[in-house]
Amino acid sequence: MMPSQALTVGIFAVAIVVVLMAILWASGWLGGQHPNRNKNIPFESGLGANVTTHPAMPVAFYLLAVSFLVFELEAAFLFAWAVAFHGLGWAPILGGVGFMTVLGLGLFYEWRMGGLQWR
Repeated sequence: MMPSQALTVGIFAVAIVVVLMAILWASGWLGGQHPNRNKNIPFESGLGANVTTHPAMPVAFYLLAVSFLVFELEAAFLFAWAVAFHGLGWAPILGGVGFMTVLGLGLFYEWRMGGLQWR
């Protein structure tokens, strides 16, 4: 790095620090502080400080969430396949159709077994 370039980077870094400090000072000065009892209570993940456990979630929620992840992941694979579709030969096209067939059968099975119903 040339000395003039190093000087430019240094000036830029100092300017960034000055602007950042000015923004932090202005937000504290303009925003003010209004502490009260409710604002000072520790808060984590939607639960207050006195709650010891998370509320129970139904198993159907987790089954539906896993199903969503599986079919979301297959959509990512199929997107790449669809982008290259015109340049593919017959083997990749038949492989993609087979992949979609297996996923369709899996979705049909899950639907018939009641995995998509919220109980």
